[in-house]
Amino acid sequence: MDAVGQINSAETGIEKQGSCLLLRYASQNSLDESSQKHVPRPSSKEKPPYRNHHHTHRAFDVMNVMRKQNLLCDVTLVADSIEVPAHKMVLAACSPYFYAMFTSFEESKQERITLQGVDSQALQLLIEYVYSSEVHVTEENVQVLLPAANLLQLTDVRDACCDFLQAQLHPTNCLGIRAFADLHGCLELLSHAETYIEQHFPEVVECEEFLTLSHQQVSKLICSDRLTVPSEEKVFECVIAWVHHDLENRQMHLAELMEHVRLPLLSQEYLVQRVEEEPLLKANLQCKDYLIEALKYHLLKGEQKILFKTPRTKPRQPVGLPKVLLVVGGQAPKAIRSVECYDFKEERWYQVAEMPTRRCRRPRADPGRYQEPPHQDGQVAQNLPHARRTKRRRTRTHMVYKF
Repeated sequence: MDAVGQINSAETGIEKQGSCLLLRYASQNSLDESSQKHVPRPSSKEKPPYRNHHHTHRAFDVMNVMRKQNLLCDVTLVADSIEVPAHKMVLAACSPYFYAMFTSFEESKQERITLQGVDSQALQLLIEYVYSSEVHVTEENVQVLLPAANLLQLTDVRDACCDFLQAQLHPTNCLGIRAFADLHGCLELLSHAETYIEQHFPEVVECEEFLTLSHQQVSKLICSDRLTVPSEEKVFECVIAWVHHDLENRQMHLAELMEHVRLPLLSQEYLVQRVEEEPLLKANLQCKDYLIEALKYHLLKGEQKILFKTPRTKPRQPVGLPKVLLVVGGQAPKAIRSVECYDFKEERWYQVAEMPTRRCRRPRADPGRYQEPPHQDGQVAQNLPHARRTKRRRTRTHMVYKF
């Protein structure tokens, strides 16, 4: 057989032995040829790289399974004799506390670390959260979970606990939640709890928690301008009830607390029949002075009453209640009964119920609701929307009250 025949036979043999080999050669040659060709393409922005959004989630799921099987774990966390295996890299990636521990402190070389002051149940829940990004906050675990999350700097879990407690606010527990938030530096929860207490003061003081407060806590609460109370009677009665709860140890704080009770805003009848007859006040000279101040306030008339100002004559201004301005009275001899109201929220004027009798000059006002001294309508109108409409009424002398 000549040389040409041998070559053909060899090629035929290769084809018979493996067509896949030929295909591979052909495919490789095609790839090499195509790579050398420059095919013109229209100019366009470069496509973003492929991203698998499930990759990280799946990877953490696998690592969590490995953790539970104690595979490749390089650290064991201990709390209350409960051991929790984990991976240092995962812990450091999710918690600044563990990042510092495993990169800057001697624990980085230890395989077994005891965490002081961390509840074992909370530790298990938090390590599970690190791997799964899920944690179930309940009434049973929130009081141990929040401090642990705070210590380990898992701020998302801490915030979830705060949101849970905020949703649980109730007159029976709001004082405890406020103290808990203050203890652990949860400022937003603390603010919400304080606002809730102020807005639900009448219900809060009826609960057992109120009677367990210290005199400093009671003082701080009742001195707030933002208490929502139907009248100052509720504040007076809660102070008396708090003192009577432990009379021997609390009577010495009565004057300090009565300083924040706005007795002048109580009705004269209540002052005479209830406050003056209270035995605790009769035995305290400072409290007697507060009572005299209140009675004097009721004896004053007109401008004298307006000018008589002390911290106890200032009405409380609850947050969240609508603010309105009432314009009442006429100019002598044109006495009128009509009352006009300006709503600051809606920015509009409207008529409200008329007074029982016609009045001019200075109208009556409930001292418990009186907010600011009256002004001529022209003076007030300059600071209000629709001021022109008010100024057109200057033929009448209005008295303006803000509620």
